[in-house]
Amino acid sequence: MTDHGLGYRAAENGAAVCSRPHRRFLGVSGRSPREMLNGLLSNRPPPPLQGGPDGTWKGSAVYSTLLTDKGRIITDLRILRDAKDGFLLDLPSDGFEGAVAHFRKFLPPRLAKVEDRSEGFGQITVLGPEAGGMLSEFLATCGWALSPGELADLAEGDEIGVTLPSSPNREEGRVGAATEGDGSRTPETVRVMGNGETAHPGFDLLLSPYRAEEARRRLARSGAAPLGEADLETLRIENGRPAFGKDLTEETIPLEAGIQDRAIDNEKGCYAGQEVIIRIRDRGHVNKKFRGILLGDIPAPASGEELFLPGKEKSVGWITSAVGSPAFGQAIALGYLRRGVEPGDDVRVGGPDGLPGQVRALSDRGWVLD
Repeated sequence: MTDHGLGYRAAENGAAVCSRPHRRFLGVSGRSPREMLNGLLSNRPPPPLQGGPDGTWKGSAVYSTLLTDKGRIITDLRILRDAKDGFLLDLPSDGFEGAVAHFRKFLPPRLAKVEDRSEGFGQITVLGPEAGGMLSEFLATCGWALSPGELADLAEGDEIGVTLPSSPNREEGRVGAATEGDGSRTPETVRVMGNGETAHPGFDLLLSPYRAEEARRRLARSGAAPLGEADLETLRIENGRPAFGKDLTEETIPLEAGIQDRAIDNEKGCYAGQEVIIRIRDRGHVNKKFRGILLGDIPAPASGEELFLPGKEKSVGWITSAVGSPAFGQAIALGYLRRGVEPGDDVRVGGPDGLPGQVRALSDRGWVLD
């Protein structure tokens, strides 16, 4: 089984921190950005930020998909309100080009415009039972008094933020406003969002790129273990969460992946791909479903490996992500299985006489093992 590092163990028992360089950001602004996004995205754009007397705000980080008219995923993303009147879209690098092309084709420029704002943001993730306390201490050095209890109340889909005042210089160890070349200071916006990517308590911190890296270093100096990409991937698979570019592709319909409860608002107005979604939801079925597969004490199979019923020559699905899991004590995989293959069924990897696996259902809360 894969040897997992200090970051994996810290996410379970302490605190771990990592940069998220594969996230990209789009700004959407104009005369009617909310109305225009509402007609393209499967979930409802969040309402305006709720400001507090101390310069802080509360808001929502809404998970959604951008779909073709055939209901297939161009990308998944999170919708955030801009501090002004527009929106900020947080999306994976693998979905960025397709999203930009789609928005530029279907957003009327006189009503809404989209721009790449990736260079203006950096994102880090802090995971583990001690993440809230450590993040609270870090934010205090920024001039933002936020208790561990307040952070613990931050669920996936919630966000809180603050625009920090001018701060002392960098050598004094405070993260606040950046100093421009003319000596003036640009206020620094800090956003904290609940992270549901893994089964452990977690937060995403969104800052300017420089401040994000500074935050990562300071959290590491305070005791947060570095979390590598491989360990983060293991934690994601252990939580049964699909990732765009691996488990979600431009051939996937949200209902196949089981993300409809998080990604689709069934009460909102029309959006691209809605007709297909409603038809499947109300009168049809999907031909394949996203499942977990328990594989026992074997090396994790490669993505794309086909799955078979025992003794049957026809493939019934394929693996999209797999890892040797310390939490499960065996190799586990995520993948798609055709309709009729149910949780509890046995499958074979690579051929009808291949290594055995057992199918499990997945939910937004993780693997369903009962």
